Amino acid sequence: MAQVQKDIAAEMKKAMSAGQFDKAAFIGAKLVRTYPKRTEIHIMTAVAEMQGSHFARGGQRLRHLFRSLEPGDRYFGPVAQNLLHFSDRSGDFKASIEIVEQKHRNAPKDPAYREILADLLFRQEIMRFGSGRSVSTSIDRAIGLLEGIAHGYPRLPEVQRLLLRVYMHCEMTQKALGLLDKLIADAPGDKGLRIFQASVLALSGMVDRAITACIRLIDDYNDVGAQPYLHIAFLRPEAMPTGATDTLSKIAFSDDAPAREVYQACFALARMAEAENNMETAFDWYRRGHVANRQVSPIDMPLELAEMERIGELVKAEAKWEDGEGGISAVTMAETGPRPIFIVGLPRSGTTLSERILGAHPDVFAAGEIADFSKIVVDVTGTGKISEQMERLDGKMIGEIRKRYLAALNAYDPNVRFVTNKTPANFLRVGLIRRVFPEAPILHTHRHPLATCLSLYTTPFAIPMRYADDLGDLADYYRAYEKLMSVLFETDRNGTLFDLPYEDLVAEPEQVTRDYLAHCGLDWRPECLEFYREEKAARTASMTQVRRPINRDAVGKWQRFSRYIGPLADLAVDDKSVGKKSQGRTVVA
Repeated sequence: MAQVQKDIAAEMKKAMSAGQFDKAAFIGAKLVRTYPKRTEIHIMTAVAEMQGSHFARGGQRLRHLFRSLEPGDRYFGPVAQNLLHFSDRSGDFKASIEIVEQKHRNAPKDPAYREILADLLFRQEIMRFGSGRSVSTSIDRAIGLLEGIAHGYPRLPEVQRLLLRVYMHCEMTQKALGLLDKLIADAPGDKGLRIFQASVLALSGMVDRAITACIRLIDDYNDVGAQPYLHIAFLRPEAMPTGATDTLSKIAFSDDAPAREVYQACFALARMAEAENNMETAFDWYRRGHVANRQVSPIDMPLELAEMERIGELVKAEAKWEDGEGGISAVTMAETGPRPIFIVGLPRSGTTLSERILGAHPDVFAAGEIADFSKIVVDVTGTGKISEQMERLDGKMIGEIRKRYLAALNAYDPNVRFVTNKTPANFLRVGLIRRVFPEAPILHTHRHPLATCLSLYTTPFAIPMRYADDLGDLADYYRAYEKLMSVLFETDRNGTLFDLPYEDLVAEPEQVTRDYLAHCGLDWRPECLEFYREEKAARTASMTQVRRPINRDAVGKWQRFSRYIGPLADLAVDDKSVGKKSQGRTVVA
């Protein structure tokens, strides 16, 4: 009778199953001294260390293992995956990238090293700077590494899915759709790929194709989730299939559904009720969706409000310090290439429309919500709050940020005079922007406060605005934003801020457009008001609106919910202009 081989890691596995990770790590450390060539024991020990009190030691062990293994080894994959996991959790990508770089240099054509290196570079970019697109040599390199992997590689489907995520991050929509078509043709039953395709189509404004893709998903799968319904609800609610209310209600009231699913289901139900003019039911669903989101994404509102207050104090202190100096000091005559135009304001305030009009001018490239400025500020001044970056900023840093940002604009399009950045949250960085680019035009878009706040509250953002999950918090945030913008206008020594009310723009589009084009140093072009003819995708919640001519449809929509707005009501009473309308200062570029 054959003797049963003893499992030397049985005690360690038992400890891990019980969640006793420090005990498991201790047992593993003893085992690897006795069995130094048992790679699987090393891996389990590293995992136990990472789950327990010795996280850094686990990462060190994984890096050592990765150096010793080759792609043909059966444990190479688990080690690589755990190394990626360690880098994600620690935020320390540098050490892992250096190890993989060394292996890649020694075997530059090996697809495994290309894949892992590209994955690390992409994860590092997302971890440091979020989902905003920016000019990045790391991302460019990741794309090159992934696109260069031969079709015989066994992990090619995983490589292509990673490449798909990178394409979407870079807003390379046509490449993403082409790759999606290929992947779905190879795996027509892959539900995740088809859901992703429907989202890309919706994001790209391909409404007919998006609706068709969503309905087919719903027909083909009983467990497709809330996302396809959400797309239909906000793109074409009249196309909602039969039974949608029951399906979505089950998700909304489920104790097991992820909070994000509940959020999407509630917003889809809200939009369906809104389309039927049942505003009370709609608002109840929106509220329930926000409750689900707040449970998993809490926000420290006192900290957020204190930060805006601190930024305002620094702006005022700087204005006093600079009083009497005058002039625009940061302009360098030797600089060439496109200049920046910044469009700021709260989301849903008209930033997308304003930029699309600018982008239809032949001298302007509309870059969208790019993260280059915030990314470069972090690179030069260090991480931390915006107020802390403002306090650290010195003359040398200003010069470096300016140089790098102008180089980034040149990478978007070297043949135009201006490149726009319409990241709404840059209203928090206007103080930084004015120190680095004291001559740059800054357009501040805003709407009636209730129109803005209710649009924030009823829009299913891909990344929800956490301050909008509670009506009281939203009202407080709006007041703090309005106060900060008032300070910024009061201290606008160079006249770079332009006050751009959305209501004025849609009431008198040609005159207002002429005004802010002149403010930016641009001549009038009639094609600016035909921006909707462009095919460029708009990765914002305004994607459908900016594919139509300017209209007044959204001006009074907030009034439908006027009975349910609670803490927001006082904003209508407090409403006042946050700045003085520019007379159209001419900018020399």
